[in-house]
Amino acid sequence: MKEITEYFTHETDYPDLDLAGALARLSAAIRCRTVNDGVSDAAFAALRELMRRSYPAVMAAGIFELVGRSVLITLPGTDGTLRPALFMSHQDVAPVVPGTEGDWTHPPYAGDIADGYIWGRGALDIKQQVFGVLEAAEYLLSRGGRPARTVYLAFGEDEETYNRGAQAMSDLLKSRGVTLEFVLDEGETAIGPAAAYGAPGTFMGEINLMEKGYADLELSVKSEGGHSSRPWGGTSLGRLAAAITAVTDASYPAELSPPVRQTFAALAPYITEEPLRTLIRDPDKNAAAIARYCVTVPALFPLVTTTVAPTMIRGGSDACNVLPQNMEAAVNFRIACGHTADEVFARCRAAVGDRGIALRFLQANDPSAVARTDGLGYERLTAALGRYFGPVVYVPTLSVGATDARRYEQICDACLRCSPFVGSREEVARGVHGTDEKLSIRAYAQGIRVLIALLTDTCL
Repeated sequence: MKEITEYFTHETDYPDLDLAGALARLSAAIRCRTVNDGVSDAAFAALRELMRRSYPAVMAAGIFELVGRSVLITLPGTDGTLRPALFMSHQDVAPVVPGTEGDWTHPPYAGDIADGYIWGRGALDIKQQVFGVLEAAEYLLSRGGRPARTVYLAFGEDEETYNRGAQAMSDLLKSRGVTLEFVLDEGETAIGPAAAYGAPGTFMGEINLMEKGYADLELSVKSEGGHSSRPWGGTSLGRLAAAITAVTDASYPAELSPPVRQTFAALAPYITEEPLRTLIRDPDKNAAAIARYCVTVPALFPLVTTTVAPTMIRGGSDACNVLPQNMEAAVNFRIACGHTADEVFARCRAAVGDRGIALRFLQANDPSAVARTDGLGYERLTAALGRYFGPVVYVPTLSVGATDARRYEQICDACLRCSPFVGSREEVARGVHGTDEKLSIRAYAQGIRVLIALLTDTCL
């Protein structure tokens, strides 16, 4: 398989881009340990100070506001008839699993630059997009650029946990009467083969138009415990295990949602393998068959159905001969487009039946709205990606993960999710929330070029 960088084009654009300085600034950002663990206020403050100190043209032209610990920068435009654009990301990072620090090639918060990569937590998720946006804006403003369209740079504080920062900034803009032309947030950051879609030999990237719903269901059961030699009526663990199995085994429909139809439509000219080659000739007539096929393919099944993943269990006995007492478990759902958290809860309640198991959502969101693709944002984003990743087919689709973008749907109908800072699927799968998170130096430079071009094409 080719290296991802073999798909990079026009790397000589913006030859005066200060890549060494950009890498140094991202390295410093990675060294700010912005984990939402209750003791990281100093790290967030250090990251904000780094922004202020590193981007003088942005700070001179813009209005810097703190919304809690979130950062909202307004770059006023000269044409008040144009709806603003918002470029966003988040400052916080996922924690490193305790005890795994020694598994990293480079320390997770060192921001080392070595072997053609920048290493550390946030290199892929997602400080490179925070600082890449700032680099692009600084590049243009420091060379005399002035936006015609007002530009907002919005960097939330808690995307990995509560999503309150993005919501607060969205509410603030709404209170000011702002409606947006488009939003660009993080999204799929990998480029990889399209073989799962029946298109071997084609490499694809994604522009996520929406995200699936999210729900954490808690199942709990109470018991008096006792000696394991007298398990009359079964144990709390046994009852909980049966309930988890029932919830997991409950089936959900496989359906081809509008965003996934758009995915297949975009890839149709490249699909050469059966059965998709035949099915895609009439996607409306064959939608059900395409969805049934997707369920059988590991890479595709999350796109067409609600997924169910038991993730936690608590309260077991510390000894093999002691009956457990009160126990809880958590099951995570990613809810398919067109369905709701209430539907999931009702299905789980029916599946569990009368086992003495209490159910409640710890948190739940319905699927997001679907971003429009007939506006300025999508058109110009695909053009920029096409210039810098020319041989890659970028397709509209949905995100199986969660982002802050949905918080801006109240003021924008084109919330796009796409990161121009790319890695291979293997690098991304290992690094995002995992060990040895890293981003190639060339990929960082290329992503900044995409953002410079996008800002120029949409806002200047």
